[in-house]
Amino acid sequence: MTHTVESTALRHLYFRTGEGEIHALEWGHGNDGPPILLLHGVTGGAWLWHDVAQELARNRRVIALDLRGHGLSTRSASRQYRSADHLLDLAAVIECLPQPVDLAGASWGALIAMQYSHANPDSVRRLAIIDVEPSFEQDENAVHTRPQAFEHIEDVIAWERQANPAAPDALLALWARQSVRHGQNGDWQRQHDDYFFKTWPFRNDDLWSLLPELNLPTLLIHGKRSFVREKVMRDMAAALPNARLECIEDCGHVVPLEAPHQLASVLKPFFTYAHVPEGSTA
Repeated sequence: MTHTVESTALRHLYFRTGEGEIHALEWGHGNDGPPILLLHGVTGGAWLWHDVAQELARNRRVIALDLRGHGLSTRSASRQYRSADHLLDLAAVIECLPQPVDLAGASWGALIAMQYSHANPDSVRRLAIIDVEPSFEQDENAVHTRPQAFEHIEDVIAWERQANPAAPDALLALWARQSVRHGQNGDWQRQHDDYFFKTWPFRNDDLWSLLPELNLPTLLIHGKRSFVREKVMRDMAAALPNARLECIEDCGHVVPLEAPHQLASVLKPFFTYAHVPEGSTA
């Protein structure tokens, strides 16, 4: 870790990697127990986890990463943004922390967490996989159109509201502000590499063969309104040796943003128990 910037309840951490620096937000510094690491999806960022992290950090150290090319983390000049590249960054972060850690990943973050857990079984205690399928039918360049810039910050909030209708107002406003930066023309531009407007490299991942070998307590979480298919996530849970699925009602794909309290209420007991608790709301 290269340096730390502190505030009253939140610390900004910067981890040195081979490509540059990975920025992270940390809550609960000094709390006992294995650290909980939170990984976002493509075009997301650490601030998406704000409300979830606040709840988990009541008795745990919680660290949310900006993935390479996102937020305040380094952009890759050579566009090295495959899942394998993010794995190298995650390994560099975890090397700086007490191990084993608990991992929760949403969407692309879940794919990265799954691959890291498979390659480093002694470094991960429990794994949460949030709203993702392990393989994809779409090409990496089949990316839906998203606005790259906004005239006013209110326009960012409005766009995020239509995309995430159930998100709490305060969290939505926080994420909208943190998801952009002030551009040279006075507009607001997305706080991630422009590469992700055209290419989503994780579409090349196929992790079905890894699932039977992920022999650690695993919790899968699905947003009922998400485009991710519930049947596929159920098949994933069946393929994993020690897993169960939870479904969250009135929630789309960006679960930490749309259902932070419900997500935290599921993650907190899971990361407390030594085994996957019995019973399910699925």
